Amino acid sequence: MREYHSPDPITLSVDESAEVPIKDVALAVAKAMKFEGEVVFDTTKADGQFKKTACNKKLRSYRPDYKFVSMEEGIQKSVDWFLANYETARK
Repeated sequence: MREYHSPDPITLSVDESAEVPIKDVALAVAKAMKFEGEVVFDTTKADGQFKKTACNKKLRSYRPDYKFVSMEEGIQKSVDWFLANYETARK
């Protein structure tokens, strides 16, 4: 996307079929952090928005073969980076 110079933004979002619930993201973060406790969800609060689909049609028009990493791999890479850089990252 270094060659993209339009002022119009491109949504960097997975395809709708690859969307996941926030619960799955929370559990994946807990797993990546090797959290062994119980993950508790506060069911007294509203569920909130189930999902917010973002259209990536423009991205696909420029890069039809673009492959996103899996959610689990992306979270694991992010957690690994965070743990390796904790002392120098903004706190």
